[in-house]
Amino acid sequence: MNFTSELYPFAGTFRTVNGFRMHVLDEGSGDTVIMLHGNPTWSFFFRNLVLGLRDAHRVIVPDHIGCGLSDKPEEQDYDYSLQRRVEDLEDLIAQLDINGRITLVMHDWGGMIGMAWAARHPERISRLVILNTAAFHLPKTKKLPTSLWLCRKTPLGALIIRDTAFFVSVLARWAVCKPMEQAIREGYLLPYRTPQDRTGVLRFVLDIPLKPKDPGYGIVSETQAKLPAFTKTPTLILWGDKDFVFDHHFLRVWQETLPEAEVHRFADAGHYVLEDAGPRILPLIQDFFRRHPGDA
Repeated sequence: MNFTSELYPFAGTFRTVNGFRMHVLDEGSGDTVIMLHGNPTWSFFFRNLVLGLRDAHRVIVPDHIGCGLSDKPEEQDYDYSLQRRVEDLEDLIAQLDINGRITLVMHDWGGMIGMAWAARHPERISRLVILNTAAFHLPKTKKLPTSLWLCRKTPLGALIIRDTAFFVSVLARWAVCKPMEQAIREGYLLPYRTPQDRTGVLRFVLDIPLKPKDPGYGIVSETQAKLPAFTKTPTLILWGDKDFVFDHHFLRVWQETLPEAEVHRFADAGHYVLEDAGPRILPLIQDFFRRHPGDA
């Protein structure tokens, strides 16, 4: 199977965002849907949603700086922080000549980045689609998984995540319930071949804000406090129940915070919920968009 033509049939464009080249898919026309990926994925994660939605919507999918096909700067040249991620999104959206309000589709770190921006611009949000993510502090009932603690708190982190491809390779296996086809797995790994390619992957893990002194903690607090402003915003939650990080503890917080959200749980899906349940998820999103029209 040819990766570029069959699995990821998009030309993509590049935007200069805060001084670095950001790779962006910008497909279709209609009301605007922005999809924000997490770590260690890239726009490839949303490929089938883009194909399924672009006939009726303008679908925009950036690769965060340090991820996917975007620039991967050295740590001394780029502030790999939540604050910078939100600023990058702000700059990108300002460039895109978007008419009407925006639908956000968010996964993993994309939820924190996207909702931090949304909390500052609630009037610009049309709909929310939430896929195994968070926009609030670690729930009190949840402990950080040991694997992430080791990567974040010990020297093993750099070895496991940046210096070898172990982290991105293992996630392509642990994050799904059904084995990926080899070509799909290679698609996830494609942008992360060298240690420099994986600098952003490491920094995402190191940037997890757990204590008030951690960078980004204040942004999380600010965003969490403003989430109730979206109670009446049409929201669709699509949740893989076998996620080893974003599990039922996180889902419970979303449901308590946004009690009117429409929720669909997938008992046979993991963190990469679109790989395990994508064919069931696409029609749910399409139906949700039909029932809650956006602004074109």
